[in-house]
This record gives sequence, structure tokens and C-alpha cells, in this order.
Amino acid sequence: MKPKITPEMKLGTKEFENTMFMLNIAPHEENINRFALQGNLIPERLDEVAWFLPVYLSTDFNLFFVFAPNINNRWAISCSQVHIENNNQITAMSETVPTGLGLNAVNELSPSSAIELIAYLKTLEVNGLGYFDEEIGKEENVRLQ
Repeated sequence: MKPKITPEMKLGTKEFENTMFMLNIAPHEENINRFALQGNLIPERLDEVAWFLPVYLSTDFNLFFVFAPNINNRWAISCSQVHIENNNQITAMSETVPTGLGLNAVNELSPSSAIELIAYLKTLEVNGLGYFDEEIGKEENVRLQ
């Protein structure tokens, strides 16, 4: 029997780029604490539907997780590169990209930070909040909104 290939084993590879972290439940005001990073960093409202969470901040690269129904109207965590000025003013956000692509970008700058983010997502998975999906990004007609 072959050992299971886990997301952290694929981190940094081309095949990991289309991996999405799909959510089993939609975040809302009553359950958003369940999505906290390191116990105290809680996603914030991006708009009336979506949430965002800063997951990697440096002087030249900032990445946020975006929680939104952005895969054919199914909830997922995608990534957005963010430009921040004056230490706390978001002045621009990129289009969202698959979770794996964002994690690979972090991995190029800080492999230990990327592993911590995988651990965060795996914690969500263990708690029944979501799962890694390697196939959805390969499907035709997938819209990442």
C-alpha cells in the first residue's frame, strides 16, 4: 500500500498550485471564531459576504486568505496579495488565486511560514470545517471569482 501524499509533501510543486481549500460550512458572525489563526487572529469582514485573514506579512509581500463562495458559488479559502501602506492601510488587493498557489508563493519566501499555514488549514480540516481539494482547480468551467 502506498503512503498517502499529504498537502505539505506537495508544497512548492507545480501540481500543488491548483489545490483549493474548500469549506464545509460558510463563515458567519456566530461561527467565525472557529476559523481563528493561532487562537487569536480572527477573520474580519471584507464585504457583506466574504471574510479575510492576514496570513503572511513582510516588507515586500503580504498574503491574505479570503473566505468566500468563489468556486462555482461554493465556499473556499483562496489567496490574495495585498499592498499595505502606513503599517495598516490596505491600498490594493489582487484577484484571488488558488490556495496552493498562495502557499507556494509564501514557501518561496519562508518555508516555515508556509508549513505553519498548512498546519492551520489541517486544523480546520480536523475540526470538520474544510478540506484540501486537488481536483476542483483542474475542472473545466471552474470560476474563481
